[in-house]
Amino acid sequence: MAPPAAAWQRLILWLILACWAGTAGAVLPVPKAANLAADGQLAHSTGQPVVILFSRTPCGWCDKARREHLDAMATQAAAQPGSALFRQIDLDSDAPLIDFSGQRTRHRDFARKHSVTMTPTLLFLAADGRDLAAPIVGYRLAEFYGTLIEDAIEDSRDRLRSNAK
Repeated sequence: MAPPAAAWQRLILWLILACWAGTAGAVLPVPKAANLAADGQLAHSTGQPVVILFSRTPCGWCDKARREHLDAMATQAAAQPGSALFRQIDLDSDAPLIDFSGQRTRHRDFARKHSVTMTPTLLFLAADGRDLAAPIVGYRLAEFYGTLIEDAIEDSRDRLRSNAK
């Protein structure tokens, strides 16, 4: 029979591994934007678009879009560099933000600058903040929403590739 200390060590190791395995496939929320200049540099270095979710509190449609599509897409994209970089901007927030040009602003002001008033809205942007694909405004056609996003990301990547030539 194993000494009590060894049994405890095995139990603790098993619990740690079980916790790690349980969170390894966890879906994380779309990260809040803080420094789009740094995000733009990362996106440029990996050849990916920046997908910005404009949201507000409360917004049931935003919650539904995140829960059913965006959180999983953002988690998967973070694990596959070169896909897309997801960030969230809150229309009703005064949270500080550094925009694509390195200027200090706030979430609310950034949304206003991009004329975003309806949520959820998705913009597909290049590393410098210019539009790459048509925005997706609202949560329409729920059964096709994920496909709309994937198509816009692919269009954005195609545009980035053609601009690189």
